[in-house]
Amino acid sequence: MSAKPTRPASLTIAAVLHFAIALAFASIPIIGLLYGADVQAAAEAEVVRQGQDPNLLAANGLAFDEHGVAIWAPFAIAAAIAALGLILLAGKRIGRPLSFIALPLVLAGNALIMASNATANAKVQSLFDAADDAAVRSLDAAAILDAAFAAYPAWLPALEGVRFAVVITGCVLGVVLLALRPARAYFR
Repeated sequence: MSAKPTRPASLTIAAVLHFAIALAFASIPIIGLLYGADVQAAAEAEVVRQGQDPNLLAANGLAFDEHGVAIWAPFAIAAAIAALGLILLAGKRIGRPLSFIALPLVLAGNALIMASNATANAKVQSLFDAADDAAVRSLDAAAILDAAFAAYPAWLPALEGVRFAVVITGCVLGVVLLALRPARAYFR
């Protein structure tokens, strides 16, 4: 039985990209955990400024602090992608096909996140407009979301830009590197 060939640089880079993607995916919920209470307080203060009870948001199921699926899903995805990076570094053949499945799924999920963020104002305003409660219908979603976003650190937009760039570039480049001849030959 012959010894396993030396791991090609392209495979090492692909594995490192998995770790970068994992870190990028975990970055935003970490910020949400750190600043969630401030963001919620800012949103409630804006509701008060609009002449309504600050508990109106919670009473209608709207929370701006991070919890539930908004926290565990990104962390679970980050852990899975990091685990794939470890599997690749360990030279396990299964890492390559799993990465071919996972990285495009992460890329598609990232596109959905971007689309959701871009339409947040309209979606929240639609929820307000469809509410049975006249007080909720009177709320200005854009002003509430602006107030909530202002409670985050000023550098958050830069972090979001880096996050999206790392996820998009990492997923595409990771798939390309794993498809190259050195990676194919290594896993034969």
